[in-house]
Amino acid sequence: MDKISQLENENKNLKDSLSKNERDFLNSQILIGVPDVETIKAGKNNNIVMLFQTLDKKLPKYEIYKIEGKKEIKIGENNQTRFNYNFIPKSIDDNKIHLLVKIPYEGKIITIHNSMSFNVKN
Repeated sequence: MDKISQLENENKNLKDSLSKNERDFLNSQILIGVPDVETIKAGKNNNIVMLFQTLDKKLPKYEIYKIEGKKEIKIGENNQTRFNYNFIPKSIDDNKIHLLVKIPYEGKIITIHNSMSFNVKN
């Protein structure tokens, strides 16, 4: 019986360690945006490739939000380490985007913010 208790305890410790490792991995993510072109065009659809810093690991399903003022507007869901964001600036002064990714993990939400500025021309 002592052997079984010892193995159960070791198994619990291993599960806790793996869970902490996964949580630490998700908390360490950085979201990077790379536009398809050097100069963004006002009034046109411009693709921004959004990448998490790791490229070879599947993420849990997450939600993507666009931040406008204090409003969070849900724009999609994904579980990949990359997604496309279509940015249509209204004018040359509309040169910033703010995105938020929410990853549910173990009953909590891990949030990753991204803010970027672009060179916008007519």
